[in-house]
Parts: sequence; C-alpha cells; structure tokens
Amino acid sequence: MQTCRHIDPALLLHAACHDLPLFRSLCQTYLDTAPAQAAQLALAIRNGTPQAMLHASHGLRGSVALLGATALVRRLAALEALARQQHRPEPGWFDETALLLAEVETEVRRSMAEYQGVPA
Repeated sequence: MQTCRHIDPALLLHAACHDLPLFRSLCQTYLDTAPAQAAQLALAIRNGTPQAMLHASHGLRGSVALLGATALVRRLAALEALARQQHRPEPGWFDETALLLAEVETEVRRSMAEYQGVPA
C-alpha cells in the first residue's frame, strides 16, 4: 500500500475497532458527505457569514479529524477561530483548502481499496 501523506488510516481503523468492513463504511460515509459539507463551507465563506462559517467548518473538521487529516483539521480550526472573531479568511483560502480536500479524498478512496490494518 502506498503511504498516505494527508490521512492516517490506522486512526480510523482504531476508531472502527479494527473492523475492516466498518472502516470501509466510515470511509464511504465521509466520501458521501464531505462534498456537501465543503459546498456549505464555500457558500458560508462567499456570503461572509461568520456563524455559517463556524458551523460548516466545525462539521467538516469533525469528519476529517476521524481520518487523521491533521493539516486539514488545523486549517478548519483556524477558520473557526476567525469566524468567532467575525473575520473572513484570506482570498484563496477556500481554493487551497479544496485542493487539500481533494488529496484527502484520493487517499480515502485508496485506503478503502488497499488498507488491511498493517503498517506499510
């Protein structure tokens, strides 16, 4: 299996009590829900609504935290802090985050297919 740079499959496997079918089901749930969560986040940022940014970021952060996507968790936590202060992120923040989300998605898909619960 290829090494993951953006997620930690072992973390999710541990959360799934080392049950590979459950691991794969949780991966699929992420893949099914993350696009809508990202779209909500993009809309909240575009509209400049701090409460909506906070809500959307928090929900997505919870999803990616379970995957061990620490860089993405940090980005989303920083956005939550900005939203609490009634600020918006820098221009291009969401575009950079969307690229990271795409990389996480690729690794989740690969992990679903390849991960057997043993270190690479």
